[in-house]
Amino acid sequence: MKTLHLRVQQQSTTASRMAEVLEAHPKVERVYYPGLSSHPEHELAKRQMTGFGGVVSFEIKGDLDTTIKFVDSLKIPYIAPSFGGCESIVDQPAIMSYWYFP
Repeated sequence: MKTLHLRVQQQSTTASRMAEVLEAHPKVERVYYPGLSSHPEHELAKRQMTGFGGVVSFEIKGDLDTTIKFVDSLKIPYIAPSFGGCESIVDQPAIMSYWYFP
């Protein structure tokens, strides 16, 4: 608890940088992060938040197979459905077990 504020601040800083890098990448379709000026709720987030958090969501250009290949090629984030740990994780809703296809 003594260092929580430092860890959360660093998570937000890292996520902001990741979001900027992803947004500039030619193979990324869209980035969802309230810290980006391109986010539709950026101004609201600036008024309500002191940081923008550690979660970045994004879409890869291409189909499901392209996305699967991308996720499978990652070395650092673990494929995981939970935010309960301190590890960097990646989640692909289209293939995770809790996604529902009618």
